[in-house]
Parts: sequence; C-alpha cells; structure tokens
Amino acid sequence: MARRARLEGLGRALAAIARVPEAMREARTETLHEWAENVQDTAEDRVPRRTGNLWQSLDHRVSEQYGRAEVGVWEPDQLEYAYYVEKGTSSMTDQPYLVPAFNEHRRQVVRTYRAAVRRRLGGE
Repeated sequence: MARRARLEGLGRALAAIARVPEAMREARTETLHEWAENVQDTAEDRVPRRTGNLWQSLDHRVSEQYGRAEVGVWEPDQLEYAYYVEKGTSSMTDQPYLVPAFNEHRRQVVRTYRAAVRRRLGGE
C-alpha cells in the first residue's frame, strides 16, 4: 500500500526559490548604481579643477541589460584632455583621478552585492 507524504511549506519554499533570479538582477542593478556613483564622486574629488570643465564632464552610466557600469568622460571636447590629465604628456605630469577612484572602490562591489541580495530575499 502506497503512502502519500505531505510536505509542509513546500509551496512557500518553491515561491522563494522562484524569486531568486529577479532578486539577483535587482541587487546587481542596485550595486552597479551605487558603485558607479561612488567612483564618480571620488573621481570628482580628485580631478584637477583648473576650469571645472573636466570635473563637470565626469559621469557614469549603468547598463542594466548587460550588467555593466562605466564611469568616465564621454563629451567629445573633453576626451583627449581627460586622457592627458590622467596619464600625463611630455610637457605635463600625470594627475591620476579616475584609475585611483576605480581602485579605491573595487573591493566594495562584492560586499555591496551580497548585502543587496540578502535584502531582496528578506534575509536582513
């Protein structure tokens, strides 16, 4: 004679598992935005401000579809100058602002992502 087993809470467990992919996507987007804003803020603090044009040109973009964040200068009239300031030239010493900002916030990403996933899944 076959017996049926009844599993209490299985429906809730399956619903929780179904939420995981969306929670991870939301956490990734949240993390990318936070990271990009922090890098941009740090770069703005470090960039030389002779005229303020380069400082005003710093911006960030987040592609939620591809899970990518970028911080930099995209204004065509500032691109070459931005590179010269970061790397220097034969007549101008380098004044790095963007690479140090990336490096300062590099380790933040994993910690921020884990916390965001926990929040989204109700673990915090």
